[in-house]
Amino acid sequence: MRSGFALLMGTLLLAAGATWLWLGSGPAGESSAPASAPQSVDRLNPGDIASMDSSVFDYSPGWRVSAEGADPSEPADPWTQPAGTLTFAYRGRELALALAEGDYWAYLYVTVDGEPANGLIHVRGNVDGQGDPAGYKTAYAPDLATKAGPGVVWRTLHRAADDGPHQVRIEFWRGWGQTPLRGVAIDALPAPAPRRWPAAALMVIGFWLLAWGVPETLRGRQRPAWLRSLSYRLALSPRLATYAPVTATAAVIILGASVWLDLWWLGLAGLGLLALAALARPALWIGALLFALPFYFSQTLPLLPGRAFSIIDVGVFGGAALLIGRKLLFGPRWPTQDDLRAGDTHNPREGTAPHRTWTLLNWLLAAIVSWALISAFAADYLVVALHEWRTIFLNAGLFAILLVDALANARRPTADARLLVTAWLAGATAVSLIALWQFVSGSMLITAEGVRRVRAFYGSPNNLALYLERTVAVTAALALFGRKDEARKRRGREEIEEIEEIGWGFWVILLLIQLGALLLTFSKGSIFLGLPAALVTLWLGGYWLLGRWGETRRALWWLAGLTALAFLALAPFLGTERFRGLLDFSQGTGFMRLQLWRSSWRMALDHPLLGVGPDNFLYTYRNWYVLPAAWREPNLNHPHNWLLDWWTRLGVVGLLLGAAFFAAGIAGLWRGFTRSPRPTLTLGLLAATMAGLAHGLIDVSYALPDLMIIWVLIFYLGVIREDIIGM
Repeated sequence: MRSGFALLMGTLLLAAGATWLWLGSGPAGESSAPASAPQSVDRLNPGDIASMDSSVFDYSPGWRVSAEGADPSEPADPWTQPAGTLTFAYRGRELALALAEGDYWAYLYVTVDGEPANGLIHVRGNVDGQGDPAGYKTAYAPDLATKAGPGVVWRTLHRAADDGPHQVRIEFWRGWGQTPLRGVAIDALPAPAPRRWPAAALMVIGFWLLAWGVPETLRGRQRPAWLRSLSYRLALSPRLATYAPVTATAAVIILGASVWLDLWWLGLAGLGLLALAALARPALWIGALLFALPFYFSQTLPLLPGRAFSIIDVGVFGGAALLIGRKLLFGPRWPTQDDLRAGDTHNPREGTAPHRTWTLLNWLLAAIVSWALISAFAADYLVVALHEWRTIFLNAGLFAILLVDALANARRPTADARLLVTAWLAGATAVSLIALWQFVSGSMLITAEGVRRVRAFYGSPNNLALYLERTVAVTAALALFGRKDEARKRRGREEIEEIEEIGWGFWVILLLIQLGALLLTFSKGSIFLGLPAALVTLWLGGYWLLGRWGETRRALWWLAGLTALAFLALAPFLGTERFRGLLDFSQGTGFMRLQLWRSSWRMALDHPLLGVGPDNFLYTYRNWYVLPAAWREPNLNHPHNWLLDWWTRLGVVGLLLGAAFFAAGIAGLWRGFTRSPRPTLTLGLLAATMAGLAHGLIDVSYALPDLMIIWVLIFYLGVIREDIIGM
């Protein structure tokens, strides 16, 4: 009865939301242009649309004015003098300006009745040429530029509580030759379209009702006889499971060859082999994705003639298709030999119940994915918002489902957990070897500020550093404390599931390769924040861990020595331009970060509930919030701080959900570290978390497809039950 009601309500809500969107709605109540063209007027009253040659406007000397618009002149010193000012009076409630925005740098300050125009941005300390607080707007908007020049957009400058009269002062800086001012309207813009994000909220609620109601309705229904027969034959075949690792390895090699040779049929063959192996052991599919993750930025999989697909999309959506196929074939999980001997393949027993912290993380991640979709529909640029929602939030949610299913229902969960970690770290090592080769050969390097920076297949060395600092932390934990842990396992073998051991020397080799590549990125965030945070966590955790085991703390001196060698290797570069002004906040990168954070804080306060939407920071920042002092770097797509990133991207609700997700993950890691009999991996995951959060104070932390998946991997591995987590 309840499932039927859920299905009905879910269907109705989906239909209502879709109808709302179909009837037409806007991103945030935006208005369109007025119905008529500007005309010359001698006063401004409600309903008037004035051309800039109207006598009501009082211009400073130098303006070139016509019916098409007003163009300021170039002052003697454009950096200290405005290009021109104009004043006028009007009666009415809403003041709007037609502004020509495009690929040029200019900005204006507006005051109404001596106060900042409330329809524009006002950042404390950002004052006009007279030193007065004023509303602020840039004319820089490359996305609005056309072949004919800047695009004309009507912007609401001010909304008053009464009809006035009101006195307006507009001060324009730069912009000569662009005719930036095109018209003024008083209470003349059409009513804004209904907001579209409530429709998305209805559809999200409807989807979750259906997601609950459909399984409840289908529960207990028996599968067709032919499907049960097929599942029995597949499950009974011992070769499928026995040769799955070899098949998966061959598949990965074939996929790599298909990328190298750009042969789509070879890519399809490799993907089919990998799917066959993953049918018996799902962790192999996830492991292949983790291995290939650092190659996603520039490498794609050719799977159709003339078409290639994202590695992450293929891994996540292909894994979801495999999961559905497995559930259709085998029910809750793959049948064990005991099931087969008992003849029970129709309704095999439930697999291992997921850890309760997994359940909390699942709910938090589902809430983040849902809220991000609602926020996307509130964004000004819906297409890019939906693209980021899919590539970051939806992919992370689906990856979490694949990870939980693979480990909670695995035949050998310890071996599968080890497989995933090894594949992840092996992929990081492979991309590190490529980066080291680039440094030696001098290819694909970023040469700037006196250093040559490696980037492997990423667009920026910083992106490579953000990825490697997490893997270095985990690999270092396994290299430093894995030997002690392995000895303890061997002494207690009779109490522990038999597993294939990997020697600690293997982790040492991987660590040196990854650390070398990480240092050669010359990422200041990694070197001075991420790595120190990881090393301090490893040292403190290792001190407690070795004391708990009653072992010598000699490994900590190895850690201190490795740290000293790493920073000694950087010593010759500390005098370069890149590191010379590290603590100088009056210019350079430090100064730009402060200006960016000021603007981002204002943006967060102005969009408290929903934020500006996924991947809309770039357009909102450069079109509205970038300060004059930060004009050299207007094209930034995130606020370079993970707290401000959650808030500006998804609003205060997104910030709370993101903080709760991090807190739940860290709590699970801490619990695993302090309570697990084999906490080496958990210590590495804790160190990786600290590195990511520390570096995220001045850079991106989660809002990249690979980083969001790694956050899910770190937190979900950290709360696996104790007999799985030991490495």
